[in-house]
Amino acid sequence: MTPFRNTRRYLQTHWPLYVGLYSGLVLAMVLLGVGLASGWYAFVPFALAILLVVGYFLIAALWTIYQLHDGPGPQPLDVLIDYAQLRPDERIVCIDLGLRATAVGIAQRLTAGQVTVIDVYNPQSNPGAPLRRARHQARKPGPDPRLDWIDGSIKLLPLPDRSVRLVFMNQVLSEFWLPEERVELLEEVRRILVPEGRLLLAERNRGRSNLLLTGLVTSSWPPAEAWRAALIKADFRIQREESLRGLVYCVRADKPPATAGKQMRLQLEFL
Repeated sequence: MTPFRNTRRYLQTHWPLYVGLYSGLVLAMVLLGVGLASGWYAFVPFALAILLVVGYFLIAALWTIYQLHDGPGPQPLDVLIDYAQLRPDERIVCIDLGLRATAVGIAQRLTAGQVTVIDVYNPQSNPGAPLRRARHQARKPGPDPRLDWIDGSIKLLPLPDRSVRLVFMNQVLSEFWLPEERVELLEEVRRILVPEGRLLLAERNRGRSNLLLTGLVTSSWPPAEAWRAALIKADFRIQREESLRGLVYCVRADKPPATAGKQMRLQLEFL
């Protein structure tokens, strides 16, 4: 794998932010040079302050993005695949936003299985410009009998009730800005899962390590506990979980078995 490939891809889709930060550094250097050359020493503290603040934010952002996408250790998809305990002939659903990489990565682990990729992108629900650029830049894989590409909606995934054992979602929920839409998608995933079926989910979470560098950048991200609470509220049972490098919450959440509801009803009747 090419070093820093995922980091470079992220920078390509978020280039306005990083161009702005770099421009801020250049402006600060120009102000500092003009102030020293012209004797306008009042500019010097101001320029130094800009240089320090923008430089710190740029370094922190680059470090965080590297840790998120290419940092040491396993990547989120590797962890999810390990949690899933894939069989070579597995039938899998991958909820996607047109980025394709997760589905292709799963398909490469299969021989006779199939990945049904459901694109739930909606410009009204996913208005972020970086996501639009990422969709445009995503490579379309060649023909592969293991991959089936279909369009869907968070309101109705085009699959029958209780028809899927494994569903993957790699950093999809966070692209929906409204909590209500995240709930809708989780409810649809639960509908199509068989009893004891597995949801394999990865989402960015607020930084827990190297806070000097990651804290400022990740302060607006939800904590891992928020993703965990959302899954429990949607009636999933957490089986395995971890936060990779303190930045990506990976979890296997199972749909309760069919007997769980019956047991609950019996207990209520007994009471």
